[in-house]
Amino acid sequence: MDSILRLGKVSKTYSRKTNGHEQKIYAARRVSFELQTQHIMALVGESGSGKSTIAKLITGVEHADSGVIEFEGKTLSAWRRGHLAEYRRNVQMVFQDPYAALNPLNTVRYTISRPLVNYRKLHGESLHNEIQRLLEVVHLTPVNEFIDKLPFELSGGQLQRVVTARAVASNPKLIVADEPVSMLDVSIRAEILRLIEELRSKQGVTFLYITHDLISARMLADEIVVLYRGTVVETGNARAVAKNPLHPYTQLLLQSIPNPWATEEQPMALGILDRTSDDGGCVFRARCPYAMEVCHQGVPELTNAESDHLVACFLHHDATTQMAVQ
Repeated sequence: MDSILRLGKVSKTYSRKTNGHEQKIYAARRVSFELQTQHIMALVGESGSGKSTIAKLITGVEHADSGVIEFEGKTLSAWRRGHLAEYRRNVQMVFQDPYAALNPLNTVRYTISRPLVNYRKLHGESLHNEIQRLLEVVHLTPVNEFIDKLPFELSGGQLQRVVTARAVASNPKLIVADEPVSMLDVSIRAEILRLIEELRSKQGVTFLYITHDLISARMLADEIVVLYRGTVVETGNARAVAKNPLHPYTQLLLQSIPNPWATEEQPMALGILDRTSDDGGCVFRARCPYAMEVCHQGVPELTNAESDHLVACFLHHDATTQMAVQ
């Protein structure tokens, strides 16, 4: 199966001033991965790992400092030069906060109508019929009970369905879903995840699912990419990565999931990342319980540790030959 999206060594830094000194924040460091058509890929990492930055780069909201982003074999730069409207129609985003993503003064009907009018040029009866169909697709039924409601009249789960319907309205090929269930009640999360799977299987939509939750990533995705401080540290088949995580950071992500029945002491909290330092070595070395001398000297490359399971860790390959140049 062909890839619909490819990132090749994509990097992005931001600058900030602290006590009069300018610091660089490394949001993405040489990020590379390929997303296959009609697959669901999970981009997993804690807050501050660079997931949302990657989403902004893919959707064209931000520009990468270096590297290449390709959609359907054409670089994002080429899309920008003459086909930006087509790119935006094909690459849609579902945001983390459905309350902030919707105009509180616009009805559900108006919200969903915008991409139908702007991208598909629908009007009149055909527009009305398509709005109704989309509400049925996202399971907001009976349609007449929702079509003319304002956002404040809907629950969080219902709002996220409206946001999803708006994203699907342009007939996109790729949807970037940035933490789409993190603000929802646990009882509603499974319903939204099932909706994403339905849209993939029935509508043929490809998804990049961004999350901090390794469990939901395993349930939903075909592949998992684990991101730490803007660096891909592990990637592979979703079940393989979740069942047998090879990178110490992925293991920590799995161990950090709360267990209400645990009688032993829980592992350390993940905390907030410092993305300002870049003094060489593995990005995880300061928190890694297995850190060796070589981890402070060079950067491990992604290497095949198992079939279709790559890890950037000196524990899993020859540190003397698999060291990246800073």
